[in-house]
Amino acid sequence: MKELKDLSMGEGNTPVISLPRLAKAWGIKNIWAKAEYLNPTGSYKDRIALATMAVAIKDGRRGWLGTSSGNGGAAMSAYGARAGLPGILCVMASAPVEKLLSIKPYGALMLTMKSLGPQEMQTLAEIAQQENLILTITAYKFNPEGMKGAESIGTEIASHNRATHVYIPSGGGGLLVATANGLAAGSSKAAVICAQPFDCSPISQCINGEIATPIVDSCTTLISGLQLASPPDGDVAVERVKSSKGWGVKVRDEDTWKIQDLLATQEGVFVEPASALALAALHQDIVEGKIDSDDQPLIVLTGSGLKDLGRYRNSVGSHQRNCEIEEVKSAVQSHLATIGEGK
Repeated sequence: MKELKDLSMGEGNTPVISLPRLAKAWGIKNIWAKAEYLNPTGSYKDRIALATMAVAIKDGRRGWLGTSSGNGGAAMSAYGARAGLPGILCVMASAPVEKLLSIKPYGALMLTMKSLGPQEMQTLAEIAQQENLILTITAYKFNPEGMKGAESIGTEIASHNRATHVYIPSGGGGLLVATANGLAAGSSKAAVICAQPFDCSPISQCINGEIATPIVDSCTTLISGLQLASPPDGDVAVERVKSSKGWGVKVRDEDTWKIQDLLATQEGVFVEPASALALAALHQDIVEGKIDSDDQPLIVLTGSGLKDLGRYRNSVGSHQRNCEIEEVKSAVQSHLATIGEGK
C-alpha cells in the first residue's frame, strides 16, 4: 500500500510573495499573495487531491469519480495516476480548452457535460457509493476528508503572521471554508473576504444581506471555476466569513480581466482569471475605503494563468506578421517611447 509520502509530489508550503508595485500604486503598505499556482499541476487543488487519494487507498476504493471545471480534474487525475487508481471525470463543456487538455495525459475517462449542478452531483455521489469509488468533488458536502487537505493553506498563511485580511475567490465555497478553518487553527485573527463574480455571487450576496440563502437562479459570469449558482458549501462559507468579521465582494468580469493583465505586467505574476478576481476585489475595497493604508491584505492566488489562455489567442495572432531585421530598430525605439510616455 502506498504511503502518503509516496503520493506526494511537492504540493503545499507555497510561498507568500509581496506585490510591492501594486501596493505602492494603490497607496497601501503591503499586499501579499499566497502562490498556490506553484503546486505540481498548477493549482491549490493538488492539496485536496493528495488527501483524497490517501483516503481512497486507506478505504480500499476501486477508483475515483468526480466533477471539475478544470483544475480539480487535473489534480485528481495526476494524483489518481500516482496512486494507481482509475478515474472517471465529468467536466463542464464550457471549461477552457487548456484545462481540459491538462487532464488528458493522465488517462482518466472524461465525460463532457452541459450542466453540473446539485442534482448531477448527488447522482454521482450515489454512483460512487454503488461502485465503491471515492467521490472527488471538491466540497465539504461531498468530500470532507479530502477537503481537509486545503486547510493547510490557512495554517501556512497564519504562520506568515502578517495578513490582516485574506481575500479568497469563491465558487462552491469549499476553498473559503478550508482556508478559514486553517486560519482559525493557526490562531490568525485575519478577516476572511469572499470574492465572487458580480454575475454569480450567491455567497457574497448572502453575507451582505441581499438574499436570505446563498443560492441564485443562474450564473452568467465568464470566469471559469466560479460559476456555481448553488454552492455546495455556501452556508458554511457565509458563517465563516461573518465569524471572522469579514464581508463579501462582487466583481465584474471586465474588472477581473484588467487586474489579471495588471498583475502580469506590473508584478510578473500570471494567474487565471479566478485568481485575479480576488485581487480585483481588494482593489475595489481600497477604492471604496474598506481597506486602510496600514492594513496588510493577502490574496490567495489559486491557479496558474497557463490554465486559461483564451483571452490571449487573438492578440498573439495579431503579431504573427514576419518582421524584417531592418524594421527591428524602429520597433524597439517606438516601443520604448510608448513605455516612457506611460510612466
